[in-house]
Amino acid sequence: ANNLSLAYSKDETIINKVNFTINSGDFVFITGASGSGKSTLFTCLMGLNKATTGSVSVNNQVLDSTNRHLQDFAAVMQDDQLLPGSVLDNITDFAERTDINLALKASEAACLHEDVLSMTMQYNTLIGDMGSSLSGGQKQRLLLARALYKQPKVLFLDEASSHLDVSTEKRVNQALGQLNVTIIMIAHRPETI
Repeated sequence: ANNLSLAYSKDETIINKVNFTINSGDFVFITGASGSGKSTLFTCLMGLNKATTGSVSVNNQVLDSTNRHLQDFAAVMQDDQLLPGSVLDNITDFAERTDINLALKASEAACLHEDVLSMTMQYNTLIGDMGSSLSGGQKQRLLLARALYKQPKVLFLDEASSHLDVSTEKRVNQALGQLNVTIIMIAHRPETI
């Protein structure tokens, strides 16, 4: 971020002249009180929100709506949804061609694999409308597996582990730390950090 500022109006500055560098492979946490601009900063870093002044650069190239799709980003946002279909369909985001090994690897990194093996039809288990047959923690880990299946260089996580118990969250974070990916995470709980 280079002198990044975002204001919704002249009287409402959300981000004011922020400068920082995130190196490849870093695991970065964004914390702060509700309404402090965490999500706004997050969406600026993903190229979803245009800064009022300043910029976000990825590999010395200014990020904007025309090149955002080229950046190998993946995200798990608070309002992400699962779709009716199988566990495997949701991990692969209903891809026409499925890489089973990559799906299993993504599931293992999200600490979901053991849960899926205990399901009646394992990876072919139908999850129902918006994942209605899964617990909140299983949904979040399935969304994480879907993001990891895309093999991103940068992974954005917005409260993506808020439904996990502390021990599962710790296992997920340890697994994520073993990946060769830059992770930027919004977190509220001290245990997450």
